[in-house]
Amino acid sequence: MSAVNEDGSWEVPEPDKAELVQMRIRLITLENIVLGLLSGASSEQIEQIRKRADMIEPRPEASRHPLTELAANDMRKFLDRAARLTDNADHGEAE
Repeated sequence: MSAVNEDGSWEVPEPDKAELVQMRIRLITLENIVLGLLSGASSEQIEQIRKRADMIEPRPEASRHPLTELAANDMRKFLDRAARLTDNADHGEAE
């Protein structure tokens, strides 16, 4: 259980193995939901997501972080995967 310290910070216990497995399952579920939604998105929506990926930068007072850059690349990969789903659906195929 999480607890609030006197200074307002949180003490959060590390997830156990079962919780990590559940988080992985949920992440896979959410990824597939997002892919499904993106495969039906308009070209304007896709372009907005591409622009947003290009805009991902650290806050002004922060330094560049590899995970931030990986997130932007993952956004682009999701768009590519969604486009393949759309192409496959247009041709009656499954991924």
